[in-house]
Amino acid sequence: FSEVEPNPSTNTVYKGLEMMVDFQPDTIIALGGGSAMDAAKAMWMFFEHPETSFFGAKQKFLDIGKRTYKIGMPENATFICIPTTSGTGSEVTPFAVITDSETNVKYPLADFALTPEVAIIDPQFVMSVPKSVTADTGMDVLTH
Repeated sequence: FSEVEPNPSTNTVYKGLEMMVDFQPDTIIALGGGSAMDAAKAMWMFFEHPETSFFGAKQKFLDIGKRTYKIGMPENATFICIPTTSGTGSEVTPFAVITDSETNVKYPLADFALTPEVAIIDPQFVMSVPKSVTADTGMDVLTH
């Protein structure tokens, strides 16, 4: 699935999820920047647990250990993240940010179930991105 936009939307997540449901993968690989990895995390969450509510999964960044809405841990597909930019840390964190397609509001998803099982870090990917992307992701690091 290669249709992830910057600041991925709920529509994109549901479109990718539909493809996952049809394909039934045993491994999901997110290759790209933070947006691609965040979208893949949400797709993976809904693929693993279709009963999960987007409304229930979204949460302000508080102590995720004290959540009242529980998301089950993954059971079917291994999730691998391969970042091609530096800075978001999405490949090793239990967070994702998805934009509601109807309201344009960004919602944080926060649950340990969103933590990728494997992160592959290859500096060759970062070395080959345009300088503007390196600058943008570097500024992203400084603003978090």
